[in-house]
Amino acid sequence: MKNIIKRSLAVVVLSIATLASVSAKDFDMEVKKVDDRTVDLIIEKTSQPVDIAFVDANGVVLYKYSYKELPTSTKRYNFKDLPKGTYYFKVESATKIETIPVVVTQSETVINSDKKEITYKPHFRVDGDVVSINLLNIDESVVDIKVFDQTSNSLVHQEILQGKKSIGKRFDFSSVNDRRVYRLEVTHLGNTYYKTVSL
Repeated sequence: MKNIIKRSLAVVVLSIATLASVSAKDFDMEVKKVDDRTVDLIIEKTSQPVDIAFVDANGVVLYKYSYKELPTSTKRYNFKDLPKGTYYFKVESATKIETIPVVVTQSETVINSDKKEITYKPHFRVDGDVVSINLLNIDESVVDIKVFDQTSNSLVHQEILQGKKSIGKRFDFSSVNDRRVYRLEVTHLGNTYYKTVSL
C-alpha cells in the first residue's frame, strides 16, 4: 500500500512556479485549495535550506524534497488518486517546522489551515567552554534538557522547564578537569534535537 501511495504521489506534482526571490531568513507556509482535488503549497520568505515533506497520518513520508535555497514559490499537487485519509504538509528549516493537515475525502480535499502547527527548534551556541541553548516556546509547553557524557553515555544533568515563552540555558564546562565529549538533548513537542560538543 505504501509503494502504491508513493507512486501515486510521484505523479501528483504538477508544477513549480518561482514567483520572486526574497532575502528573509525564515519561511512562511500556506496551503490553498485550487479545486476539489488540487491544492497549492506556497512557501514564502526563505533564503535558507528547507525540507518539504508530505506524510500520512502514521508519519510515513510519501514525498520529500530538499532545497538549498528556495525563493518564493508555489508547488501544485493533485490528489485525485490518493486514498481517503488525513495527510500533512511539513516544511522544515534550521529554525522551525510548520505542519498543515489535509483531509482527502470521497469528494474533495479539505485544508485545515486553522490547525497549522509551528514548532521552533533550539539554537545551540558553543563559545569556548560554554554551551548556550535558546528556544522560542510560544505555547509555554514542557522542554526537557539533558546533558550526557558521550564516552560513558551517562546522564550528567537533566532539567525540565515549563511556563516560559523563551528558554535560555548556559552550561559552563570550564571546571571540568579532563577533556570530554558531551551530547546535549532538547525534547520539545515530541521532537528531540541533539548537539555534540567536544570540550
